[in-house]
Amino acid sequence: MLYQSSKPNPVLAPWVECYWRVQLDAGPTPKNETILPNGNIEMIFALDGNYTVVNRQTNKVHQAWLSGIQHEPLHISYKGKSNLIGIRFHPYGLFPFLRLPVNETVNSVEPLIDVTGKLYEQLYERISQAASTVEAFSIIDLFLRRSMDHDKVKQLTLMREITRQLNVRPEQPISKLADRLGVSQRHLGRVCHDHMGVTPKLLARIFRFEKSFSYLYSQKDEEVFKALIDLGFYDQSHFIKEFKRFSGMTPEEYKKRAVESNNFL
Repeated sequence: MLYQSSKPNPVLAPWVECYWRVQLDAGPTPKNETILPNGNIEMIFALDGNYTVVNRQTNKVHQAWLSGIQHEPLHISYKGKSNLIGIRFHPYGLFPFLRLPVNETVNSVEPLIDVTGKLYEQLYERISQAASTVEAFSIIDLFLRRSMDHDKVKQLTLMREITRQLNVRPEQPISKLADRLGVSQRHLGRVCHDHMGVTPKLLARIFRFEKSFSYLYSQKDEEVFKALIDLGFYDQSHFIKEFKRFSGMTPEEYKKRAVESNNFL
């Protein structure tokens, strides 16, 4: 497998985490991967291969698709040659590049043309003709800079701080976060809904789920219990319930599958 990534132009960095490319040959047997919720948004261009993505429904996707913020696991199946180029947005990063409400992308995987129209279809054509990965990333970078709606960037400072603080301390009460940021809890919720399509509480739970992974392999139960309490879990049963809510399996089931396969992302 060949994996390449690059940071965007500094103008786009507040919105875009990175560009990436994955090239591999999975062979004739279907390969299955599970992608767990992480708060990111992905815009993906498939230069080769056919893919089946399953969450609440089964989608056979090709060429290009958008995966919004997920709060359930995604299961992807493919075989043969795979050549993907992606744009990874911050949780709030899609907002200035999208013409429809961001909440319509949450927990969904949709063909890009259905979400954005022919504008991004033209981008796919230009990427597919690029002579190198560096050129493809440059094409994406220029396209995004030209297509950004600058009238939609007014809440950037607030959105960055909301995301940062929820990522650092996902266990904190949303009311205290609002007080710390000097806004009402209602305003906080409205800004999150408009820019990310999810509530601040749900985003915090996704971040907390991510952080809980680091404690799955600890050998000392007392250390695990203290760490989970620090993350805001009431007890072990609360942790197991939340883990299953976002992954579709218990922590023990996850560890067993992770040992059997490396295809958990």
